[in-house]
Amino acid sequence: MSSTVGTVQILFLALALVMVGLGLSLEIEDFRRIGRDRRQVAVGMALQFLTMPALAFAIVYAFEVSPHYAVGLFLLAAAPGSISASVYSRIFGGNVALNMSLTSINTLLSMVTLPLICGWAQGHYLHGGADAVSPVGKLAEAMVTLTVPAAVGMMIRAKAPAFAARADKPMRIISLLVLVAFSAGAIFKEWTSLLTGFAEVGGPVIAFNMAALGVGYALARTALVRASALAVAFELGVRSAVLSIYLAITTLHDSRIALPAAVYSITMVVFGMTFGALMKQRGRKAVSNLSAPANA
Repeated sequence: MSSTVGTVQILFLALALVMVGLGLSLEIEDFRRIGRDRRQVAVGMALQFLTMPALAFAIVYAFEVSPHYAVGLFLLAAAPGSISASVYSRIFGGNVALNMSLTSINTLLSMVTLPLICGWAQGHYLHGGADAVSPVGKLAEAMVTLTVPAAVGMMIRAKAPAFAARADKPMRIISLLVLVAFSAGAIFKEWTSLLTGFAEVGGPVIAFNMAALGVGYALARTALVRASALAVAFELGVRSAVLSIYLAITTLHDSRIALPAAVYSITMVVFGMTFGALMKQRGRKAVSNLSAPANA
């Protein structure tokens, strides 16, 4: 029991650092941008709140995922995109500002949508009736707790912009290192369980991850320029797996529900980097073809 509590505390610390880092990169202007760039943000939000649960439902049905893992997949689908989505965009040519705006607004809106989606999944797949434990209150409380560090980061940026600018990069590096260290430690500690879990939910999780990236990009590209469509794809495909694990352990008190997110925390790195590299190569080929002289 003490081991689980310690793990959750480290998990929360990692999340807090990530959220402070997010806050240091945000300012009021980012939220004003949401009002100005309504089409880009509307597309990203529609895909987040409509397409992601639909993908989760389709994959649960197609793979006949067991009830607890189904709830875990919906919890993952309802979670906002990870702050690291903006890092992927920066590396592979996406619209970083759009990522930051989407991450911030989706995190705030998830205080409402995440409890509703997760509560529905719990009732539907676990057949929870009147005696079922409702996660709404505790999930909302957890989301409020997690937004406080981001607000602190934004306040620091507003009051001391020079300090925030200097601290932004180190905080990103520290946050990333903490998350990597925690993930590596958790994988090492739960290696046997993770292998078993991958055998049980690996297929659905991989399908969900690939669909989030591929379908997300394809749908976004019909309405947005390439850089913005890439940003949306990373926002959908690089989920806040750590948040999902945290909520599954602390709020739903079921490690089985956390398992899809634990597996996803590995696959999203592999498929996120692969997708980004392929899209970057494709973009270079397109530029090369445009710049090539026409044959006589």
